[in-house]
Amino acid sequence: MVNFFLKIGLVCIIIVAHAYSYAWAQNCNNLIFGTIKDAKTKEILPGASVAIKEIGAFLVVDDDSHYHFNQLCNGNTYTLQINFLGYQQKEILVQIKKTATEINVLLNPLNSQLAEVNVQAKGGINKLLQTQSQLKGKELELSRGLSLGEALKTIPGLSAIQTGPTISKPVIHGLHANRILIYNNGVRLEGQQWGSEHAPEIDPFIANQITVVKGAASVLYGSDAMGGVVLVEPSALAFNKKLTGQVNLVAISNNGQGAVATMLESAVGKNANFCWRLQTTYKIAGNAKTPNYYIKNTGFNERNAALTLGYRQNKLNTELFASTFNTKLGIFTGAHIGSITDLLNAIDNEKPDPSNQSNLNYKIGRPYQNVSHNLIKLKINYPVGDFGILHAQYSNQQNNREEYDVVRGSADKGYQLKFDLNTQNAELILDHTIYKNLQGKVGLQGMFQQNYYDGRYLIPFFTSYNGGIFLIEKYTKNKLSLEGGLRYDNKYMQARLRQNVLDDNSPEIQPQFNFDQVSATFGTGYQILPHLKWTSTLAKAWRPPAINELFSFGVHHGSGSFEKGDKNLSEESSINFTSGLTKTNGKLTGEISAYINHINNYIYLKPDLKPVLTVRGAFPSFTYVQVNARFTGADFLTQYQFNKFFKTSVKYSFVRAYNLANNNHLEFIPPDKASLIIQASLNDSKKIKNTSIDITINHFAKQWRVKREQDYAPTPNAATVLNIDLSSQLILGKNSFNLSLSCINALNTPYRDYLNRFRYYADETGRNFILRLQIPIGKGLPSKI
Repeated sequence: MVNFFLKIGLVCIIIVAHAYSYAWAQNCNNLIFGTIKDAKTKEILPGASVAIKEIGAFLVVDDDSHYHFNQLCNGNTYTLQINFLGYQQKEILVQIKKTATEINVLLNPLNSQLAEVNVQAKGGINKLLQTQSQLKGKELELSRGLSLGEALKTIPGLSAIQTGPTISKPVIHGLHANRILIYNNGVRLEGQQWGSEHAPEIDPFIANQITVVKGAASVLYGSDAMGGVVLVEPSALAFNKKLTGQVNLVAISNNGQGAVATMLESAVGKNANFCWRLQTTYKIAGNAKTPNYYIKNTGFNERNAALTLGYRQNKLNTELFASTFNTKLGIFTGAHIGSITDLLNAIDNEKPDPSNQSNLNYKIGRPYQNVSHNLIKLKINYPVGDFGILHAQYSNQQNNREEYDVVRGSADKGYQLKFDLNTQNAELILDHTIYKNLQGKVGLQGMFQQNYYDGRYLIPFFTSYNGGIFLIEKYTKNKLSLEGGLRYDNKYMQARLRQNVLDDNSPEIQPQFNFDQVSATFGTGYQILPHLKWTSTLAKAWRPPAINELFSFGVHHGSGSFEKGDKNLSEESSINFTSGLTKTNGKLTGEISAYINHINNYIYLKPDLKPVLTVRGAFPSFTYVQVNARFTGADFLTQYQFNKFFKTSVKYSFVRAYNLANNNHLEFIPPDKASLIIQASLNDSKKIKNTSIDITINHFAKQWRVKREQDYAPTPNAATVLNIDLSSQLILGKNSFNLSLSCINALNTPYRDYLNRFRYYADETGRNFILRLQIPIGKGLPSKI
């Protein structure tokens, strides 16, 4: 089977090479640009979305309602699809006949009532000046079936902290966990995210695009956004559509994974005042396989659903969103070892003990996790005259986590640890326009949390109250943009635990904490040339210590470690400066950004270098410590379009993070990563369109700056991994089906990832074929307008 797929890939490369040989001279350095306006009032419509169906390109127009797409090929015909809330969708066929084609679009309101429900055009900031990257279109489709952390690893500056092959969390510029906020359809995700093996409870299939804000974004999003924000964004509800949808099927060879995701949506009623969307996902996977062995007990299953209801009447715009996420995750048995001698031997050995190797099966035994996360959100938008839009939102989240340890010498007795976390969020935000060139947001945000646990101790009961008030304004004049903001946050937290957490008869204590600080940001942007922009941001951010950093004590079974907190930790405070250039047109495009982030009282989990023996086995021991640290780094992306058939991209990112007291490099910081992507495309036919093959070479450097005596094991050697993606669009009747075949780690290279907590015991996964098919429901090809 493997040889068959390799032969298919080789044939594709040969075909593309022939196509490339006669197509070198075709000009693919053309541009479509224009503005989006109301057909009646001629007012600009910032926030409208524009897509090119044939190439999967997508953008949201900026504050002056301008859009542009580059690298379009002469003679080709493209379909522009324009959408905006309360307006009729428009599709325009454009044939490229010159270097720059201007298409100014006028949108018609759905009806006289809905014309007033224009929730973005009356003001507000649609995009921050901070460095941002997006996963959308073809890149998003090629990530279907992967976890959120794995999907984002293709973006420069992003990596993932892992716990084995199934659990992954995003890392931005070396920062993760409580310094990265994740928003699920506009709701700040709150689970037990303090754990490195607590993956985000989000189904990536709901996303139409995923936006990453790099660097401190605390003014707009809150104090915990010191490192950045990940926005998982579904497409806007389609109030002007009949029943449509899609089915996504994914098959993965390495662990025998299968995934089915469905989406249906429709407008209801004569005036299309009501709209709904239903999404479901089911995944099942068995043990993952390295190049040389299966990793025992690494299967999982997942069952998710989401329902969105929208209602619009006169000026009122209401959305109700509810979702449920449920998973059972196996934890590698080789991370739970009986004695310190066996633990040290396991770290030194090249392979896990044969008892911790397996075959491909779907059995999940101890240790494992059961996790459920339920969310409900109500959002109301209401125009406030010509001044702006008032947004009110309330959300409630219930996170339940059960952890089942290895129970030695006794029968199965249920879970050993259970957490129940309830989170309620409320916010009131006014998007406004003060003058023609001055727009902004002012808002209030509040959050209430209660956490309960049952079973053995790891973290205590706690109750917390968070409140914040912010103002951010953006001034745009000609080529110059200026952005500034201030925010004040306060967090009160009360814990409840035994004075001696190992003694149930010890007196109960209820320590209280009160943290507050001011966050600030100032950004500038300058359009040097029509397609060359410089941006720079200076931000002050902070975050209070999390409950686990203060009070954890015990075996964290998912990560296979013994963790100790420190109740004397104080809040982190940072000054972050980021500057970058972006070029968006011509054969050569790309972006480069550099940053420096000085963090006082940086909190991290430091290896104690002495394992701990407990009644549950032997585990590496770690303690939360606090140091002054400096993070510096850069992200680089460039693309060169040789012609219609051939494009190359180069990505590079690095992070340097030092303890300023002793000048040692900090542990668990991602090593340098470089990627070369070669993309070749084929001519379209009547039945097959948008066929391309992407060859990606990823090189992961050795993190040699971390000394051998800083960790339980030396940092892994450098590795080079080859990935191949073949994708196409099949036309059958009036429907188009997206089909792709990926081969991850095509050369079956054995290697270990420094950010994987289980690198002490096992290699990364080996060769992995991923087959994806997207089937449309009630959706035909675009017609001429």
